[in-house]
Amino acid sequence: MKTQLFFGALAYSLSLLSTEVQAGTPACTSLKERSAERDEVVVFSEDFDQKSRIPDSEYWSFIPAGAPAWQKHMSESVREASVKKGKLILRARKKNGIYRCGGIWSLGKIAFGPGHRIEVGARFGRLAPGAWPAIWLMPEKPIYPGWPACGEIDIMEHLNCDDFVYQTVHSHFIHHHTAAGPSGDQRTPKIDIKAFHRYAVEISDDALVFYIDDVETFRHMNLHLLDERQRMQWPFKTRYYLILNLALGGWAGEIEDAKLPVEMEVDYVRVTKLSEE
Repeated sequence: MKTQLFFGALAYSLSLLSTEVQAGTPACTSLKERSAERDEVVVFSEDFDQKSRIPDSEYWSFIPAGAPAWQKHMSESVREASVKKGKLILRARKKNGIYRCGGIWSLGKIAFGPGHRIEVGARFGRLAPGAWPAIWLMPEKPIYPGWPACGEIDIMEHLNCDDFVYQTVHSHFIHHHTAAGPSGDQRTPKIDIKAFHRYAVEISDDALVFYIDDVETFRHMNLHLLDERQRMQWPFKTRYYLILNLALGGWAGEIEDAKLPVEMEVDYVRVTKLSEE
């Protein structure tokens, strides 16, 4: 998505399932229940069950404003990124003529590499043209320098008032060596946009596998190229930090001020260890 503004980068993958994703879970089953149910080894969990409005500084920092389109209006403030009643509430609004957007990231605090599943339970509040919420991963120490060569993993991006989301992969190979070029995208089947959904990716040495509500949406395969260092197809064998943000403008296009503010609620973040089987 993010380090540069572009319109629809291609996510090179084996397949995108065409089955419509059904309505999401009522409120995202609890971490303990899901872990026991699936015999998962949880290595990190965040359910935002705390008294303070400020996200736990042991794991999260507010995202500062920056040059990329998604980061342009980040406020670095609890007014746009706060914890309330067990949820992380990200807001985007216009205050005194200035756009203010909320976001947090785990940069410099926690990161996860191959052998893990990263899952986030979230839903959208009020939507509007120009809104751009996202759940995504960037490398802590890139194998290949620069974007998109560093390798970006977009677990979920939503634009405007669409009834689907995007799950996308970016790399040098995708943008420069696939037949279709960088003009495509990975949009998912239709979802109930007002419901909570579980957005996830499993990272292994062989594939990135994406899910919504435990339904696989697509997978991006490691081709194990002999000339990998030249073609840079698989930059994903490194550790990634997590970004949760709600942007305005950029890829989402023109902002409709009259429809602001907009919100995204995050119920939980959970990272589990993949089975070796």
